[in-house]
Amino acid sequence: MWKSWIGQVLGMGLLLFGVSCGGKGKVASDLIDRELFFGNPALASPQVSPDGGWVAFLKEREGILNLHLVKWGEGLERARALTAEKSRPPAGFSWTRDSRYLLVAQDSGGDENYRLRRLDLREPADAATGLPVAQELPIRKGARAMVMALPKGKPNEALLQVNERDEKYFDVERLDIEKMVRTPVWENREGCADIVADLDGVVRLATRMTKDGGTELMRVEGKKLSKPILKVSWQEAMGGFAFRKGGKTAYLETNVGEGDLSYLAEIDPRSGTLTKLESDPLGRVDLSRAAFSQATDELVGTVYFDDRKRNYWRDKGFEGDFLFLKKRFAQQQVGLADMSGDDGRWLVLISGDTDPGTYYLFDRASRMVLLFGSLRPDLPKEKLAPMMPVRYASSDGLEIPGYLTLPCGKEAKNLPLLVMPHGGPWARDYWGFNGTAQFFANRGLAVLQPNFRQSTGYGKKFYAAGRHEWGDKMQDDLTWGVKDLVKKGIVDAKRVAIYGGSYGGYAALAGLAFTPEVYAAGASFVGPSNLFTLLNSIPPYWESVRRQFDYFVGDPKDAADEERMRRQSPLFSVEKMRAPLMVVQGANDPRVKQAESDQIVEAYRKRGQAVEYLVAADEGHGFARPDNRLAAMLALERFLHRHVGSELQKGAPKWMEEKLEKLTKGGTISVEGTTKSKTPSGSAGGE
Repeated sequence: MWKSWIGQVLGMGLLLFGVSCGGKGKVASDLIDRELFFGNPALASPQVSPDGGWVAFLKEREGILNLHLVKWGEGLERARALTAEKSRPPAGFSWTRDSRYLLVAQDSGGDENYRLRRLDLREPADAATGLPVAQELPIRKGARAMVMALPKGKPNEALLQVNERDEKYFDVERLDIEKMVRTPVWENREGCADIVADLDGVVRLATRMTKDGGTELMRVEGKKLSKPILKVSWQEAMGGFAFRKGGKTAYLETNVGEGDLSYLAEIDPRSGTLTKLESDPLGRVDLSRAAFSQATDELVGTVYFDDRKRNYWRDKGFEGDFLFLKKRFAQQQVGLADMSGDDGRWLVLISGDTDPGTYYLFDRASRMVLLFGSLRPDLPKEKLAPMMPVRYASSDGLEIPGYLTLPCGKEAKNLPLLVMPHGGPWARDYWGFNGTAQFFANRGLAVLQPNFRQSTGYGKKFYAAGRHEWGDKMQDDLTWGVKDLVKKGIVDAKRVAIYGGSYGGYAALAGLAFTPEVYAAGASFVGPSNLFTLLNSIPPYWESVRRQFDYFVGDPKDAADEERMRRQSPLFSVEKMRAPLMVVQGANDPRVKQAESDQIVEAYRKRGQAVEYLVAADEGHGFARPDNRLAAMLALERFLHRHVGSELQKGAPKWMEEKLEKLTKGGTISVEGTTKSKTPSGSAGGE
């Protein structure tokens, strides 16, 4: 779908004289209720039907975000419910080309084994529930099915990727949407990662990782693959494939060649001839994505994520309408979230660093703009803090970009700091509203979000600089950010904490283990503690990209890698960890298994060190339920208050306290015996 993009370049304010908030001058630093940050939003994930007549979106029903439907131009109060989930929101949904059906993905408790349901929006509602008639696609338990493509000329068809035959690899199947019947299209017997169909739904291309960490692109020729038509090294990449009308060539994003930054290119699948079309005009960052017309499938624009977003238009009509909206919403970020199949109706998101966002409906022909709804209308924007781009030198002189959010109404001097590394690590943080950063800035903390080496978007040299550097130079990139802020007098060196999720959780554990003098406290959310058990337990359907882990993190079968990975695993340096620790885990996490959290908590408790452990039995790699999310953030708020002196909202509703108690009981593990792990000989902490 068409995602929000297009940013404005605003000046960065000085850091040393305090921060004005919400663009309205200093305000009292009274605390904002945590539920306004982490409770369910008023709406989420709206999508326009291809015929432009409807908007489907998520809205709360009985405490859980559920699908709703409303006519274009009508108020949200007129929306009707389409689903009645009781435990967790739908994982995603897609309109069919004829606007008759919604294909809805759902898993169980965060296990990420997605099932598909079809909702028929034209048939009479079920008499008992008042909801559309739903039909689930049969699939073996433990397998997952995902929508790959919806061919425009075949409105009753969808291409699916399904790992039912072999849990490690995804085959391509064709779904008859009306009958909900699958038929095989192409069996993925050679471990391919990306599989690409053209606009007619014909499978044309596939990529596969090579033994040396690179990637090769092949034509799909019947049941077989051609010889590679394009190869990239371990430092390079290719992706974002989109066939042009007629199917003779395809667009892609790649950084193959001598240059450092990725660019938009066009490839001839027959010959493999690659033609470079566009790279960042400022020469600073990778191409983020290309945007295409829904009506013609032609390229209309490109976007680059620098410190803030930049866009470049190729279609004058799109550019004119965007500039009209930009003038209408001056000093705000305008993003095109979705559009109808004829390009005539746009769903527009207006947002900013101190604004979670408001959706508007825009009719291009009449240029009429109608309010659709705000994500968090009760959040007081005037009390939120600007997110400022920063850059600093790491241990080896490499420049690290990032973002700093300072608390409103406080002098930027001797503040407590929360370092908040992103997950991935093959991802990055962006300028814009970040609820967690804003929440803790409201609690009086400075919040640093470093885009450490191996973050995406900054060129292949920056990305490759993180190879084999988990816990080493990647960790230095965080440490030197702390040093920079301490040196400038902004941060109190004795009140620094670190918190992150997934890789960010690993970085939190690594910070406490490898730089114990830096941090007064740390919190890991679904973070790995042991690189051996992490790599031994990744989901089977990641097999096609397994070499990326082996090449960038390390291969446990290689003696040199084994020694380094042991040193880089926080679990084996637990005797160095002296700061209080908080660990949060989803019991059904398929990516970072609960054992990763269990073993670091057990090691902490054996040594009599302070550790808090929360486990949600009904969550996976992230918390989708608002009650779990709020209870976990309540615990983290109290944890940081105790250990770095941030401010604390007094009291919490009884249900939140009860949920926190339940999560805490879920984190009760025995400390008898030894930690079980598939690692080389030796025990955690040298005991």
